[in-house]
Amino acid sequence: MTRGRNIGRRRGLGTLFVLGLLVMLSASPLNPASAATVRNPKANITPSPNYLESAVCTDTGSTWRCANPCASSLTARFPAYNNGPACTRYLVSIVNHARKLEHVQPMVLPTNWYSLTPGEQLFVLADLERTARGLPPYLGINATLSASAQHAALRQIDPSTATAFPIGLDAQHIPGMGSLWGTGFSAIESDYEWMYNDGWGGKPSATFNISCTSPSAAACWGHRDELLGFDGTYNPGVGLSCKNCEVGVGFAVVNGHGSFADLIELPGSSLPPMTFTWARNVVPYLLP
Repeated sequence: MTRGRNIGRRRGLGTLFVLGLLVMLSASPLNPASAATVRNPKANITPSPNYLESAVCTDTGSTWRCANPCASSLTARFPAYNNGPACTRYLVSIVNHARKLEHVQPMVLPTNWYSLTPGEQLFVLADLERTARGLPPYLGINATLSASAQHAALRQIDPSTATAFPIGLDAQHIPGMGSLWGTGFSAIESDYEWMYNDGWGGKPSATFNISCTSPSAAACWGHRDELLGFDGTYNPGVGLSCKNCEVGVGFAVVNGHGSFADLIELPGSSLPPMTFTWARNVVPYLLP
């Protein structure tokens, strides 16, 4: 007789996904031609297939066979991090289901995806979301910003402004800075939660953005606004039309959970050096 195990995605299984954000900025005026593609969804887009719900793992005798390919066949639990091809394809298909509903072209990962670090993957995903909507990409990853983001990932908090990175003022004379933090088992999962599941979930226990405390709370969709830069009220976002923003990225495993952090800043003067760039490390690996 086979034994089955129900593994719950959020309660009691491997990973608790919590979202945080810090914002100290205002946005440049929205390009009307981009308004439709960067506007926030009216409601959360339920993942399809729904990796947020429980899945069944069947004991085969020596291992587990799990319906969700992101779960471990050894432990029937979600790991702290999963970059395997089966899990990656599964999560990309879920992102593309949401994109289709937004009338955005499907996401295609660069061919060097599996050689990238979790932090580099976070950066790539942010720019894939931006460029698909006609927004300029963030230029690249800066080591100083990443040190701040890594510090935050280890402590599971929002990154703070990097003191050694001269920060610029946006058109409204506000420091151009924004940051995001969340926990999960994949950079792609983080992207989904930030971009497509960042609003009110119907009740607090079903809402992953801890600052979105009601259907009308100003912080709802705040993470998406950080990445795309559209809201106009509480959280306009750092980079709607920013052509010289740089990013810091962080990843750590804390108490068995993956912790992901992004820090986006507008340089105050000449461009600080970057260790990884969109133009050099991503564009050549994108399929035409």
